[in-house]
Amino acid sequence: MLSLLTRQLAKFAVVTLVVVSVLVGLSQTAQAAVSLDKTPDLVNVVTVYPTTSETQSEILSEVSEAEAFTFASVPGFKDSAILKAQDDSQVIALSQWNGKDLTSFESYAKEHVLSIPAGQSAQSFACQVQHTETRAASPKFQQGDVVMFSQFKMKPNKAQSELAMVISQMMPGVLDMISGLQWAAMCSSTDESTIALLARWNSRDDFKSLGQKAGFDPETNYWQDYANNEHGLYDVVEIIR
Repeated sequence: MLSLLTRQLAKFAVVTLVVVSVLVGLSQTAQAAVSLDKTPDLVNVVTVYPTTSETQSEILSEVSEAEAFTFASVPGFKDSAILKAQDDSQVIALSQWNGKDLTSFESYAKEHVLSIPAGQSAQSFACQVQHTETRAASPKFQQGDVVMFSQFKMKPNKAQSELAMVISQMMPGVLDMISGLQWAAMCSSTDESTIALLARWNSRDDFKSLGQKAGFDPETNYWQDYANNEHGLYDVVEIIR
């Protein structure tokens, strides 16, 4: 009888331990989200790695490993998200840094930005969130989310501030128009060369529905006079803290 009771208690202890472990894991996953806000002392660094269907998996693995094993020890590091393009064309590392300057990041940048094959090179720029529109308390995303990432690369003699004003004016209307759009955040580069626009969508179909709305003309986009735009949908594959 005692032996049977002991075995039952042992089984109960094992089951309890497994359940607790699962709940802790789920809790940690739920908390692992990147929040984008207009805090003036927070700088975002975007690093874009060109890839192909043949190289994306390898580059994704190398970028994730490099960020996960080194950034945690760099002063000023807050968090990082790794995104992969759904069309296999890019891998993006989006990191956030505390402090108005990027001294900590710049001292590490040569080692951080990995070399990639085929004669292409990764591109990095620092930016600060200037405007957000959201259905929730603040723009945030976590592993598994679908995020649109756009790069507006300014044309010669065009003012970044003018395009930023146009984008910020259009953001509320797009959010009202598409129910599948959860939030959008505009991040202007500190060197005034680029505007990054991030937006969380429920699905690819929701994203495509924007082009089907009455009055939307892909040939006369609002940014054409100011910048060249590269955009696509990305899966958030990893969050690093």
